[in-house]
Amino acid sequence: MREVKEKMGRCRADIIGISAEFDNHEEDWGGTLCTEDYRDIGHMVREAALRSGGGCFGILEGGYNHHVLGHNVMALIEGMYGEA
Repeated sequence: MREVKEKMGRCRADIIGISAEFDNHEEDWGGTLCTEDYRDIGHMVREAALRSGGGCFGILEGGYNHHVLGHNVMALIEGMYGEA
């Protein structure tokens, strides 16, 4: 997460596209991120896009545990669009 925060803090782009690797969730193959982390990542991407006067989008990749996938996708969307 620290690396994502550092890169998004320096990012200047017209549009930011992310590959939302949902299989990195703690209850999926990657086992490293919690649902709140996806919200935080979405927020960081949104903030970087706003600073640059650009837009952002995410592409669904990974996420094989269907019990948590929807929650993670929603958390990323909420972060990217500034919702609680």
